[in-house]
Amino acid sequence: MTLQNILPWIQEAHQNGYGIAAFNANTMEQMQAIVLAAQAENAPVIIQVSHRALQYVGSGNEIRGLQYMAAIGKVAANSVDVPVSLHLDHANEQEVLQAIALGFTSVMFDGDDLPYAENVAITKRLGEVAHAAGVCMEAEIGEVPKPDGAPFDPNAINLTDPEEAAAFVAATGVDLLAIALGSVHGLKDKSLSLDLDRLQAIRQHVSVPLVLHGSSGVNNDDIAQGIKLGLAKVNIATQLNKAFTSGVRQVLAADGELVDPRKYLGVGRDAQMAEVRERLRFVGASGKA
Repeated sequence: MTLQNILPWIQEAHQNGYGIAAFNANTMEQMQAIVLAAQAENAPVIIQVSHRALQYVGSGNEIRGLQYMAAIGKVAANSVDVPVSLHLDHANEQEVLQAIALGFTSVMFDGDDLPYAENVAITKRLGEVAHAAGVCMEAEIGEVPKPDGAPFDPNAINLTDPEEAAAFVAATGVDLLAIALGSVHGLKDKSLSLDLDRLQAIRQHVSVPLVLHGSSGVNNDDIAQGIKLGLAKVNIATQLNKAFTSGVRQVLAADGELVDPRKYLGVGRDAQMAEVRERLRFVGASGKA
């Protein structure tokens, strides 16, 4: 199946109290694991590509990375018969425009570091370009930190204000709104809780589907409750990397002479595929394709 704008599936999930999972991919093997798992679960799925993935795949050149990932993503989607979206995550203005031109079906502009008025203006402009191309537009209000191993204070996170979220959606026309409820990018353990009262308040002010970033570090009970309360898109990255790397480590630890990357990357792919299948079932997307 060709790459899809998965917004209709997210809207259906939003209306019916389940979630659509978005999985980050850094390599071809990780993309394969995502679409093969979706096929096995008969689930719609989102492949996400981050700014850092673009830098890695493009050997420091983000635009080359976009070209690589757009091409691989199209092949991956065509290899299965469930809806697959290719999403650019946490991108700047140039990357968003290039991704739309290359055939990505969903984009996220990250204007978190900009003054509010400038964030609104750029998001609105990019959203108009995205919608003209039939592409889903996501943006974020609030802070989901990326600590990169540095200490952080959960109490100092800039959580999303419900009224500001409503004003932002009205001013920009975004399809999806990522919100800050206390999650953090890149955590390896499911130790954090979400501000579910804040989520309920945001839901009362905002009608578009909501997005949870940093779910790998959030306990499963809060994610499940959050989905019921309106988190229709759930982003998953570190949890996948853990599974993939664990599979690779086991193979290399068992055979110190192994040099064929196919023999350990394939195991990593299978380990991630199992993790993706579990998350698709967890968010309620299995059988929804």
